[in-house]
Amino acid sequence: MKKSLTAAALVVAAVTMSAQPALAVETGNFHGTGIGPYPTDAISSAEKVARTFARNTGWLDSQCYVRSSDVRSQTSYYSATVWLYCQR
Repeated sequence: MKKSLTAAALVVAAVTMSAQPALAVETGNFHGTGIGPYPTDAISSAEKVARTFARNTGWLDSQCYVRSSDVRSQTSYYSATVWLYCQR
């Protein structure tokens, strides 16, 4: 009985040691604000700011996407906030 338990423990240890380590996923969240004469211009401006923040911390554009945006009408222009979600 003791031999079979030892053999079973060795098999479990061998399987555990040969398994690939889980890949760690790094994520990042960034936001930027911008203004423009039209809603799409304000969103584009805000996205550029958010992507600049992401790039400055080492993220690639291909690793980030716009998670959400919010546009507000001001007196003679629009303001927007864009949130980016990045993953690598």
